[in-house]
Amino acid sequence: MLKRIFISALLVVITSFYLFPVAFYFLPDAINTKIIIAGFGVLAFFYDGVSSRSFIIPRQLLYAGLLAVFFSLWCFYCITKNNTDDLSYANYWISFFTWIFGGYGVCFLLRNMAGKADLATITFYFALVCVSQCIIAEWIDYSPSFRVLVDSVFNQGQEFFQEVKRLYGIGAALDPAGVRFSVTLTLMAHQMSSNGEVINKTGLSLFYFSAFFIIVIIGSMIARTTWLGAGIGLAYMIVSYLSLNNGYLSGKQVQFWSLFIGLALLTLIVSVILYNTNPNFRSSLRFAFEGFFNWAETGVFRTDSTDKLNNVMWIWPQDTRSWIIGTGLFENFVYSTDIGYCRFTLYCGIPGLAIFSVFFIYNGWALFRRFKSLSILPLALVVVNFIVWLKVATDIFFIFALLFFAEESVQDTSEPTCTSSTT
Repeated sequence: MLKRIFISALLVVITSFYLFPVAFYFLPDAINTKIIIAGFGVLAFFYDGVSSRSFIIPRQLLYAGLLAVFFSLWCFYCITKNNTDDLSYANYWISFFTWIFGGYGVCFLLRNMAGKADLATITFYFALVCVSQCIIAEWIDYSPSFRVLVDSVFNQGQEFFQEVKRLYGIGAALDPAGVRFSVTLTLMAHQMSSNGEVINKTGLSLFYFSAFFIIVIIGSMIARTTWLGAGIGLAYMIVSYLSLNNGYLSGKQVQFWSLFIGLALLTLIVSVILYNTNPNFRSSLRFAFEGFFNWAETGVFRTDSTDKLNNVMWIWPQDTRSWIIGTGLFENFVYSTDIGYCRFTLYCGIPGLAIFSVFFIYNGWALFRRFKSLSILPLALVVVNFIVWLKVATDIFFIFALLFFAEESVQDTSEPTCTSSTT
């Protein structure tokens, strides 16, 4: 029992270091946990290849790699023509392969330590990681001594988080954290609407419901981008259930949804009590759900960040040349905009934005073709990526990199996959 708990805790830490990369003060700044896990993934890949006497790579992954390289070459051409040295996305192929080998490393460890690396297992550990990050963020906020401990070990730009008074965990902060929370909530919604084990086992249902509400509430305190995952997750579950049995729910499904609604009401009651008794919680909750509070108090749904996005951050190229090859500038917030569509266009022009968009559309299509049981999950993940670009310039390839190496045991696939003889 203790061994099982230790293994699970270790896998949570490793998955967290993949999902929320963070640097250590005792290592060079260029080395973070994503790079360390990717290095391990390279070793695991060669170990599996030597053990099975073959190195098998999903065909779709090769095509995705070609698109990543093509995008990088276009960006390199853009910065060369613009005479800049901003390699932000000209070296995207490096980020691509880092995520790929990092994903392989995580799946290798899940297979050999947890017994399997299917979507259900990946989602379970993602949920545990995100809940842990939410708890850590609150702990850091309430405990100065714990904050000092975390800040002395991890180098994550915490001075800025403290300056703007934002919650942060270990590698989890601002919009990148919100994007990962959103992806996790979407994965959880898929499990809660399609995994019979989750639906039929009350204990597992309680875990997923509790995790869902913790991530929505506290995750939104860390980054309001988490709203996106909450909205898509709820929509995903509703659409999935309405499509089953012509909209009719079985007795077990009625019990499942009753439990979900009951926990939602309990979460609301606890939040109201804490809001009225705890000043810190009140401040964090008002930030997390600022739009809803403004709607209740003024009749207008708005937040300071959306006001800035709508009024001052839609910044586009000013000449034809920049629309085609951009300006070759991305770093240092040079154009004072966070919006992904604007920043990518300003960096590498409309062609670059189009190539990058096709890259993510292809990843979603490839996963849909390989894993039929994923249903509309790949589409939902692609939607998350494109909606996120309305707010921030980042991407969700980290989850595609992981799912390319998910096991076939719970997913119908007719394509070759990178499983090893150790399973």
